[in-house]
Amino acid sequence: MPAWRWGEERKGFEKSENLPSLTPGPKAKAQYLRDRFNIIKQTILRNDHFSPPAIAGIQRAEYNQLTSIKNLLGRQGGHFLIFGLLTRMEDGAFYLEDLDDKVELDLSEATPETGLFTEGSFVLLDGDYTLQSTFKVSEMGHPPCERREEAMKLYGHHDFLGLGAISKEEEADFVKSERSPQHETSFIVLSDLHLDNIKIMNAFKTVLAAYEDMDDADKPSLFILCGNFRSRPFLFDGEATRDYQDLFTDLANVLASYPTLIAHAQFLLVPGPTDPWSSNLLPRPALPESLVKSLIAKVPNITFGSNPCRVRYFSQEIVVFREDLMGRMMRNAVRLGGPRNDGDMANSRKALVQTIIDQAHLTPLPLNVRPVLWDYDHAMRLYPMPTTLILADKFDPYKLVYEGCLAFNPGSFMRQRFTWSTYHPHMPKPTDRMEESELPPP
Repeated sequence: MPAWRWGEERKGFEKSENLPSLTPGPKAKAQYLRDRFNIIKQTILRNDHFSPPAIAGIQRAEYNQLTSIKNLLGRQGGHFLIFGLLTRMEDGAFYLEDLDDKVELDLSEATPETGLFTEGSFVLLDGDYTLQSTFKVSEMGHPPCERREEAMKLYGHHDFLGLGAISKEEEADFVKSERSPQHETSFIVLSDLHLDNIKIMNAFKTVLAAYEDMDDADKPSLFILCGNFRSRPFLFDGEATRDYQDLFTDLANVLASYPTLIAHAQFLLVPGPTDPWSSNLLPRPALPESLVKSLIAKVPNITFGSNPCRVRYFSQEIVVFREDLMGRMMRNAVRLGGPRNDGDMANSRKALVQTIIDQAHLTPLPLNVRPVLWDYDHAMRLYPMPTTLILADKFDPYKLVYEGCLAFNPGSFMRQRFTWSTYHPHMPKPTDRMEESELPPP
């Protein structure tokens, strides 16, 4: 997908003139953070609670005014609302940084709003600037997100996916088409399809056989198969490489034994965290062609996606991300000193989804926790908000809708039972588009 940067002079997106590099200069590290800051800040300033009154001199009770960190200087004792990047320095102290300055934070009495708060996330802080030149936080919250339809009104003419921009008229036509009876279909989403596990492969054959026996009109049109594709992590040695080649050859033979299904459906393979070539860096490239030659030869409609990857279906944008994100976010959440919001702890699923969407980024974490290629950070963005967000995780399956975006986790294929998710893109309501599926007990 093309790289779009935020132009501070024009206050809008500008297509990068340079191709992304795996080894960019040091300016790239600052640039991707500046882009994230500016993209989120412009959505904040358009929010009704932060936009100034239309008529000068008229005060609005719910109007919240942001103060830049450099404008705190000399204003000790005042109460302010500030926005920036939550960071921790080498001495263990937390700071908030914006484009111009930083300020040390006192979080001893901070009360968190809903969501998970991690280093590397952009947050709104309400509190007092003390005589010691620290910011004593009373409340911490995520920035408000912007619904997809609102963002598309502003930036729909930009081709964020590299597949061609869609006008308002075209989008309206696409919505009608995707909901028409002749386009009723389903997508199958499986995660942790361990090809070296006999039980999993036998169950997968049962799933394929069931769909093979369906009428063509009822067959799924897309199978999204997410890794990890082996129960053991990939190691950079010849034995592991040969093992993966053999496993994908076995998968090719399995799929080829269902000829009507593979002729009708598309197959998308998304690598998991421990699949080749194993690396902590995101985004991850697609599976190497040298390992999947047999699949290319035997399965006509197969695509090897990066991680994350995106699927456009008529008007819908579907983001697929295979990452054990729940555990990583929970482990790195900042522990605040004030009273906790028990609703967050009781509903970790909602907290995770809200955090990811409000941050407009799939991994709002510091680089030492989840490294991201600086020049490819645009592939991790969630702005404009996608129609559907698939967070494939080994955590328990879930489904919820946040600000119009359907987010779900299919969970690992083999749990107490063999489970997967079935997505129905033609359904008008997001809550009706996904259902959990499972094999009946033997």
